[in-house]
Amino acid sequence: MDSALQDKKGYSADIGFRKSTGLLHFDVSLFLINYNNKIGSILSTDTVNFLIYNLRTNVAQSRHYGLESYVEADVWRWLHGLQSKTSVMLFSNFSLISAKYVHSKETVIEGKRVEFVPDVVFKTGLALRRPKWAASYQFSYTGKQYTDATNAIFTANAIDGLVPGYKVMDLSAEYHFNRMFTVSGSVNNLADARYFTRRADSYPGPGIVPADARSFYVTLQVHL
Repeated sequence: MDSALQDKKGYSADIGFRKSTGLLHFDVSLFLINYNNKIGSILSTDTVNFLIYNLRTNVAQSRHYGLESYVEADVWRWLHGLQSKTSVMLFSNFSLISAKYVHSKETVIEGKRVEFVPDVVFKTGLALRRPKWAASYQFSYTGKQYTDATNAIFTANAIDGLVPGYKVMDLSAEYHFNRMFTVSGSVNNLADARYFTRRADSYPGPGIVPADARSFYVTLQVHL
């Protein structure tokens, strides 16, 4: 860590619009975040042992701006009326973000993307509900991101590098037999996607930390 590390300072602003009715809910906003003396990681070399390491220091001024939105609509009750015992809910969450370093003294950082900030995050899904049972499906996509301020694609020690975009699907359901018994279950990472979201510089690394493969559980609830 840099011994001359200083506090970061900045400001934020946002503007948006939201509305909620019995059948439709949505929220859309634009935002801006500006940091001075943004703290980040830079790949550096030890001049004594010539080892590559991450230096935690004040990197540059950073500017983040983008769009965030959420929409949820009960399409079944919109078609068949609010009194329907069936609900089919469509939902979507979308974020578009630009986060870059500006006005840096380090030319290798100028204009580079801020680490651990994906440019796109998108989630959508479908939820069905009846008096005795319910089920939901969700698909999510997260865009690529970097782990250091230089936006290194690959490093020999595998501590830093590109984190590729990834897609994940999840499925869950529950059934109420009566007032006493409920069975619920979930399948996470339905398509058994192979991806990772972070890197480690110590145990179990150095290198990528893989995300969980497909997993599932089943639960029996007894209400006394």
